[in-house]
Amino acid sequence: MRIDPRVTVTPVDTKKSDAKTSKPASATNSDASVVVLSSAASAISPAETSETIAARLDKIRTMLQKGTYPVDLDLLAARIVDDETMRGGKVS
Repeated sequence: MRIDPRVTVTPVDTKKSDAKTSKPASATNSDASVVVLSSAASAISPAETSETIAARLDKIRTMLQKGTYPVDLDLLAARIVDDETMRGGKVS
């Protein structure tokens, strides 16, 4: 790469541009302190933590071993394709 030594750049006065674009401190602080949870996040109760999740997984494991767990193969295939697409793979 070659840099042209004849190009000149004029300095920018940052003091003037900051005064025009800056927001009042009260507006920026109030926006930053608001947290909004999605409906899925708010639906999770604190009781549903590692113990209840582990219990559900154990139940599913035993059902899979017995052959009584209903597997929707079309849904499983769609999720595999979606996952591969999200990872940047090509699906044909």
